Amino acid sequence: MNMRKSIDFLMISKVRIKSLRYFFFNPDMPIHLRGAVRKFKEEINAVRRELNRLEEVKILTTEKRGNRKYYAVNKEHPYFEVLLALMHKTFGLGGDLLKSISKLGDVKFILLTSSYTKGAALKPHDVDLVVVGDVNIDLLSEIVGLAEKKLGKEVNYTVLTENDFDLRKKRRDSFVAELVMGDHILVYGDKVQFIN
Repeated sequence: MNMRKSIDFLMISKVRIKSLRYFFFNPDMPIHLRGAVRKFKEEINAVRRELNRLEEVKILTTEKRGNRKYYAVNKEHPYFEVLLALMHKTFGLGGDLLKSISKLGDVKFILLTSSYTKGAALKPHDVDLVVVGDVNIDLLSEIVGLAEKKLGKEVNYTVLTENDFDLRKKRRDSFVAELVMGDHILVYGDKVQFIN
């Protein structure tokens, strides 16, 4: 299954996809129309139309700053979490990991934490990405390295074997308990199995 083709099919407008990608990968970075035109490399009328449509359905909020109207993602929108997960499973690090899932080994779960998906501040022992299973570490490091270059920042990740993950979950290990109960996007794996 190619998630990217599915999104392209569902969302007819390429400018809308670029808009959603920008806002969900930069949830704390409002942008004005001309900035969006430069960022998306699209015609001003097409960008204006899509930003206005996303504002109409309240996925975006707006704020006036001087004579400019700034657009930002609406984190209170009922579909915010769903769209955030959709974007991260299709594009960026999550999408890249899913594209390589068959080469990554016997992967049970892939998890992106809120420190990665929402830019939440990292505590000393926090991670952005957790992969559970018998994993091809070299390929994982390569994929993460490419993501770091695109992002311009380090991605903190950890790999756990399935046995280690299950044992730590049974012992109510604080790290695993925070992963299971915390704010995250399960990019790959069964949610029920992950929680139980």
